[in-house]
Amino acid sequence: MRNNSKGFTLVELLAVIVILAIIALITTPIILNVIEQSRKNAAVDKAWGTIDAVRLAYSQAQAGVDAVGIPFTVNFPKGNSNDDKGTVTATGGGWGKGYVNNQPVQASGEMPEGGYVTILDDGSIIAYKLKFGRYYCTTMQEGGDSFDSNSMICSRTVGDVEIDGAEQDGQYHVGGDFE
Repeated sequence: MRNNSKGFTLVELLAVIVILAIIALITTPIILNVIEQSRKNAAVDKAWGTIDAVRLAYSQAQAGVDAVGIPFTVNFPKGNSNDDKGTVTATGGGWGKGYVNNQPVQASGEMPEGGYVTILDDGSIIAYKLKFGRYYCTTMQEGGDSFDSNSMICSRTVGDVEIDGAEQDGQYHVGGDFE
């Protein structure tokens, strides 16, 4: 009697499973790193979009009846309450959950869940601890401890984007609870 089996042996099947497991172990960290990097890049893009939205809101407020001054700050406090919309005065300001003169600051993307954006006397713009999901973004050089309106750093650790004394410094931040 002749055994004409055309299947795979158990050893062959186990070898294939081991090879697939090794490939999965090698590629999983790489794929997770790519996903994490894309989330971080998205947070950076959202932060720049928020800055552009605040710049636009400032321009519109300047053209409106209630002109605003400098420094001009828009806070994005924690929480979902839109009760405290805030107003902007001639001395600058503009606090509340992303509102300027009772009009929401609108961007094409997601707005931050915390932080603030300020336009200073010299026209430079500061973004501080803008929170998007798990990321905090601040306009500063990586490893620096001062603002740089041309550079953005985002991190999952809030301590990486904090600047000593920025929260208490009145020249940057006007009113409201922004974290």
